[in-house]
Amino acid sequence: MLIIWHGFGLLVLVIALASALMCNFACDAVFGSGYYSAHRWTAGVALFVAAGGCWFLGDHLRRQKPKVVIDKQTGRELVLQKRHALFFIPMHLWGPIFLVIGFVLCVMELFR
Repeated sequence: MLIIWHGFGLLVLVIALASALMCNFACDAVFGSGYYSAHRWTAGVALFVAAGGCWFLGDHLRRQKPKVVIDKQTGRELVLQKRHALFFIPMHLWGPIFLVIGFVLCVMELFR
């Protein structure tokens, strides 16, 4: 599988993995070994945490001021804005995506 990212977009995967690991350790410590694996809502909660991390970090990176340079040949100004995306989806938009997937997992647990 080819992973395509721009800027710090790869951090989306790092944030999602870190939140899943934290939720796994916390749920297994509180409810007993294997609880995280046996229930879908725990992965949903991990995605809620990842959604917050991706949204706030992506929004912070998106709001950074662009760099303005002048082309020597034409004299025109060029605005250089860094992009932070994973699979061509901006980093801050992974927050709502993770929220929806996490909500679906929690609802699936209710009807299990």
